[in-house]
Formats: sequence, C-alpha cells, structure tokens
Amino acid sequence: MIDGDGYNPGMTEPTETTSRIVTAALDLIPERGWAALPLPDVAEKAEIPLDEMRRIFPCKASLLTGMAGWVETRAREMPAAFEDEDTIRDRLFELLMERLDILADHRLAVAAILRDLQRAPFSVLPAVPALLRHVGGILEEAGVATGLPAGPLRCKGLAGVWLATLAVWVADDSPDNARTMAALDRNLRRVEPLAQMLSPRPAPSTEPGGF
Repeated sequence: MIDGDGYNPGMTEPTETTSRIVTAALDLIPERGWAALPLPDVAEKAEIPLDEMRRIFPCKASLLTGMAGWVETRAREMPAAFEDEDTIRDRLFELLMERLDILADHRLAVAAILRDLQRAPFSVLPAVPALLRHVGGILEEAGVATGLPAGPLRCKGLAGVWLATLAVWVADDSPDNARTMAALDRNLRRVEPLAQMLSPRPAPSTEPGGF
C-alpha cells in the first residue's frame, strides 16, 4: 500500500509452485499468445492440478500480477550496489535494467503480452494496483519517498517509464541493449522535472538526476 508513512509492499513471497506456474506461462506465451493462453495448459506444463493453479491465480490478470512479483522477488535476491556519487536517476536506471536482465530469456513472451494488451487495454486494469506497488518498491530502493502527497504520482510516472521502455526493449536487436538503454535514459529524463516539482525536499532530490 502507498500511504502517508511511505511504501509497504505487503506482498507474499512467491512459492516454488507459483514460480513454476509463472515460468510455465512465460514459456508457453511465445507460441500461444497472451490473450489465447489456456490456463489448463499452463497448469499441465507446470505439472500441478488445475484447481490448485486457479486457487493461486484465479484469472489472467492475477497471473500477470504473479509475473511481476516473480521478477521483483528475483531482483531482491541480488540487490543493486550503488556508488556514493550515483544520482537517483542513475539508481533507477540500474534497477530497471536489472529487471530487464531478469526477463531477458522471456523477451518474446513479454512482446506477446504487450501486443495483446494493446488490443484489450482494459483487461490489465485489475493488475494496475500491484504494478504500482512494485514500482513503489523500486522507488524506495532508489531512495525516493513514496508517501503522500507526491508518492502515488511518482509511482505512476515511473510505471509509465517502465512500460514505455519495455515497448522499446522487446524489439531491441542492438548489441548490449543500446536502444533500450538510450530509451530508458530518455524516459527518466522526461519525468524528472515533474518528480523534482513534486519533491517536498529541496535537496538532494532537486539536484540534477534527482527524483
């Protein structure tokens, strides 16, 4: 939840079963697509009973939320090593690129998900609160306050940065993700003035590269 006291993820750690479901879905999506992905097929590939999978992920939106949680859990297992001179933008850049590295083996699946969600954008609405919670965790890790009043707007701004960068990343065939890194840097710079304007603290968040 995002409230006046700051960010509290309040998320249950994914179990081995949920991880198996998520990775099974990510393996199937490039061939089946996201919109047409049959949940029974996911359960079969994950080698768990369908009723157990439906208890954990009762719908496609909850499965999408589970994928985001799977990425965040893996990211927390390898915390970023920031340098003292890193700006907030530097930290956010590193944290978001780290998550793209985690998704590297599932680029085709992410591309299929984004493509299908563009055709049915309202289907993603149930997953939005979880996305904002995950983004809030990233902001907090970078040293950005997510409490009221500015926190929710910062979360929405970084969520926009993430989705816009994902759209570039799925089609990036450049060496070392050069196009993606350029897009991420550009997207972070675009939201920086808003973040600085919303900051209740004159320093260090108003310094160049600060949120």
